[in-house]
Amino acid sequence: MGKKKKIREDFEAIFKTGNEQAIKEYLEEYPWLLGEVSSEMNETMLEQHQIIAAIGVMEDELGGAVSINEIIRSLKEDLNVRKMEDDIQRILKDAENLRLIEKESNGWVLTSEGGRICDVYLNKNLEDLEL
Repeated sequence: MGKKKKIREDFEAIFKTGNEQAIKEYLEEYPWLLGEVSSEMNETMLEQHQIIAAIGVMEDELGGAVSINEIIRSLKEDLNVRKMEDDIQRILKDAENLRLIEKESNGWVLTSEGGRICDVYLNKNLEDLEL
């Protein structure tokens, strides 16, 4: 078990360098890592898509930027998802870096790509929900 932990730590260090060739070689040597990385990425993307969907729902309702409190409320009431404010802030920062949302003085708004992700998420996961 200790060996896998060391391999994970080494891979994380290599991944942070962004050296695609080294990452590829490491994944070829330890293919089981790919499953772990994919699983973590899927979870991160799901959380991001939930936040984006909450912004989209509230943006439609309010006609403008969405505050953190409105995101929390939409997650809870519309999507049945509970998240801590610190986690939401971290996800918002990541989504902003990916240009899925934009920060305005009074909250966040979706970019066109964020809007597309919102629509796909809502259509796929909330077919029965009337918003």
